[in-house]
Amino acid sequence: MPDLFLEERRRAILERLKLDGRVAVKDLSERMQVSAVTIRQDLRALEEAGLLERTYGGAVFRSGQLNLQELSFNARQLKHRPQKEAIAQAAAALLQDGYSLALDSSSTAYALVPHLRRFDRITVVTNSLVIAESFLDSPGIRVLMPGGRLRHDSISLVGNPESLPKVNLNIGFFGARGIDEVAGASEIDPDELAVKQALIARCMCSIFVVDGSKWGQVAAYTLVAPHDLTHIITSADAPPDLVGRFRQSGVRVDVVSYTGNKAPFGAMTDP
Repeated sequence: MPDLFLEERRRAILERLKLDGRVAVKDLSERMQVSAVTIRQDLRALEEAGLLERTYGGAVFRSGQLNLQELSFNARQLKHRPQKEAIAQAAAALLQDGYSLALDSSSTAYALVPHLRRFDRITVVTNSLVIAESFLDSPGIRVLMPGGRLRHDSISLVGNPESLPKVNLNIGFFGARGIDEVAGASEIDPDELAVKQALIARCMCSIFVVDGSKWGQVAAYTLVAPHDLTHIITSADAPPDLVGRFRQSGVRVDVVSYTGNKAPFGAMTDP
């Protein structure tokens, strides 16, 4: 089942939970036209992400639950976490003191935040409120943001890409909902897409940071066409055949190992 549908289904479960206070496996199975086994897997994954508490035959909100506006980003942040941390480590190795860089509102870009604190005199341009807030205790890191409206799913500012600071950026790191040979790098939301494309236009070098689950997936809008992709950093669970075809087309693809693989954490395989 495509990751995009899976994510939408789980968000719908959380929305139903907010409305009713509890959900039942049987009711969700009928509403979403999937098996009870699939719904139980969804509830188990959401419980592991700290978003609900399973009960007999269903689930309830966990006490002290985050508000729904934060759930989508926080759920994504907890998914494929070892892969994202390894990708972030490899991405940070490409930075130098004094760099200006772009970070989009993806959870993988957010994983770079702790690695950036060791650099001096860097400028971060981002539309992510979560990333910007993370640097409140880092006076040596200058953060620039656009104006716009709040997009709740990603906790980001969208809708006014023209307001992005007019600065030249050494490098940018971008997530994607899918990486595909035909659709390229794709995104789910048109307003988020517009801000990302504006950020990419300001970068001398744009690098996509995506875990292995995003390969072969296609979201609604193409962010960057396949022939315009130049550099991808991904995790070792990416499909080798698809990675190989991207490399053959001239795209640099760095594959990093993560905890649980035989290679050391953070190790990188060259094209």
